[in-house]
Amino acid sequence: MSARSSWWIDWKLSPGALARETAGRLVLFLVLAACFLALVLSGGVDRFLSRQWAITAVLRLSVPEAEGRGIAAKVAGLPPVESAVYKGPEDAWKEFTAAYPGVEALRAAGGNPLPGYVEIHLRPGRLSEEAVASVAAALRPLPQVDELLTGGKWAPRILRLKRWVNAAFWAAFALLGAAFFMVFAVQEKARAARHAADFAFLAERGASSRGMALRRAAATAFCGGVLALLSLGAAAGGYVLVDSRSTLARSVVGPPPELLAPEALTLLGAFLVSAALLSGAASLIGWRSALSSAK
Repeated sequence: MSARSSWWIDWKLSPGALARETAGRLVLFLVLAACFLALVLSGGVDRFLSRQWAITAVLRLSVPEAEGRGIAAKVAGLPPVESAVYKGPEDAWKEFTAAYPGVEALRAAGGNPLPGYVEIHLRPGRLSEEAVASVAAALRPLPQVDELLTGGKWAPRILRLKRWVNAAFWAAFALLGAAFFMVFAVQEKARAARHAADFAFLAERGASSRGMALRRAAATAFCGGVLALLSLGAAAGGYVLVDSRSTLARSVVGPPPELLAPEALTLLGAFLVSAALLSGAASLIGWRSALSSAK
């Protein structure tokens, strides 16, 4: 057997069994890819919190609508801010009466008692105590701002807690990846043990045992990278379909086009490289374990 053909020796020895094994690995990679993309897009609980929690700048009653919109536009330009929307007194009154039915008589007695306000949502990746403080520092000196609501004493606690929750999500993903890696290693060991006699036959005729192990590992790494790439594409396509049909998915996970951002592309590249390297490592571990068992 030539050095070139030994790259794919497992496919030559048991193509049917390896095809079924590869199909199973594709399913496992798809699960990993779906979890990974969800974490990348959502930032854990960051996106959910950024949608549900807002900084509110309550303006003075005397602030006209044009000035309120101008303040919102300037706040929207701050680096941590994803959106800043001005809502006038009429919008505030509608929200108030929707939350507390039966208070319409207050307006009949003395007009609209509510001022306009600016509702500010931070970017998911910038949701932190420092970002809240920077936005608050930009708004407090403005004479048009009557009161600034940032979540009170509970906000810092929630922001600190979300770091631990995000860390737990990534730890769970790492454990899932480690479990799949162990599955790959067991499969590789079983296959290497099954073909031990064939490898010994080749070694007796001059084939390098170390060379066969490295070439098998390199071929497995290549296949792992390809399977990871296919899984990422399938998972991203699935999120595109879900996103077009569910606003809940967009608010919790996030819009799939954000995967094209430089930071996200870097993480996707790391996923592909890790999948390839771990697949190759599983092949080497399986080979060594099979040889040790044979001895």
